[in-house]
Amino acid sequence: MPYTALFTTARGIEEIVARELQKLGGEGWERWSGLSGWVKGTVDSPLTLARLCYCARTVHRGVLVLAEGQIRRTQEGLEDLYELVKSVDWTEWLTPTTTFCVRANRHGRHQFQSPDIERVSGQAVIDRIMEQAGHRQKVRLTNPDVLVRVEVAGETCVIGIDFVGEEALHRRGYRVYDHPAALSTVLAAAMVLMAQWQPEERLVDPMCGSGTILIEAALFARKVPGGFFRKDQFAFRSLPYFSGVNFDDLLLEWDTQAEWQVRAPLFGSDLSPKHIAGAQQNAERALVADTIEWQVMDAAELPQRFSRGSVQCLMSNPPFGVRSGSPARAREAHRLLLQVAHDVLGDDGRIVVITPHPEWLEDLAPYLDFALVQRYEVLHGDLPAAILLLRRANAQVGTDQTEVHHS
Repeated sequence: MPYTALFTTARGIEEIVARELQKLGGEGWERWSGLSGWVKGTVDSPLTLARLCYCARTVHRGVLVLAEGQIRRTQEGLEDLYELVKSVDWTEWLTPTTTFCVRANRHGRHQFQSPDIERVSGQAVIDRIMEQAGHRQKVRLTNPDVLVRVEVAGETCVIGIDFVGEEALHRRGYRVYDHPAALSTVLAAAMVLMAQWQPEERLVDPMCGSGTILIEAALFARKVPGGFFRKDQFAFRSLPYFSGVNFDDLLLEWDTQAEWQVRAPLFGSDLSPKHIAGAQQNAERALVADTIEWQVMDAAELPQRFSRGSVQCLMSNPPFGVRSGSPARAREAHRLLLQVAHDVLGDDGRIVVITPHPEWLEDLAPYLDFALVQRYEVLHGDLPAAILLLRRANAQVGTDQTEVHHS
């Protein structure tokens, strides 16, 4: 029987997430309830959801949906919520010794708050199990065995089991050096997928910071599961539902998809020796140091290192100049990025950039013979930004990338 699953992700990349999940074995993925950062679909079993959570690179967390219904926005909505939560057969997911807690998110205007949702939902779980099994289920607010998620969007409510845990999946577990403006690993992975980059193509990040884009590209090339470095942290490992599953063996089986021998031509440079040293540390922790070359270098020197056509993809997270640094220098960095892309990319080359100043690139692109192909509106931390994909204006592209896409 099909099971409904709900994934959260970075705002604006839902379409990319849907494509990745479909390739991994999910079906019918679409944005949930019109909300940015939410993707809903079906899986054939809870174990498939566990595998998706472990393998996916563009999601934050995955939830197995146990019930979905309508609730009122007024105080009476808490009564609707109570009945909906109580309708679930919780004995399938909670044993007498299992601890649980409820985490809630609320989107829209309501006459109640998230703590009210958590309180009422928790009581409904306790009451249902008391009626079914005659014992009071234990609540533990930190590190529970089972994390119940309640998501309310307008008048729609979803109740489910969190398969990931408190730490979202963008915390990969390999980052030992943090750049002050580090890019989310999930957004970096989305940029790699957006570019349709292939491991045999040379990928260059001339403003690489702590190396997140190139490391994510290397892990993608080697088909390393997104959760590889955080195996012990997944909430699905402590679910009573999976009491007969040996996840140590199963995760090792899922790891067999990795192709560690793949060597992709990846190059990263930055003006800061500190950042390059940090990027190298991160790459070593991620087990991809053997396939990425790092160099302390001004981005302007890139054409001296690579001839025109020798680079197929240029990808970067340039300085923003919003909270620190100079806006004028940030704008110059954006101009430089397009200039070096013009000088090193071949006729079929493409450039992918995340920036809060998309207009800087869009205005300049035609003068350097680039055309905007796709644009996704995202958040970089809490800053509104956009991911842009540009190609040479005369490039021959597939039918799926001939029009500008705004998300």
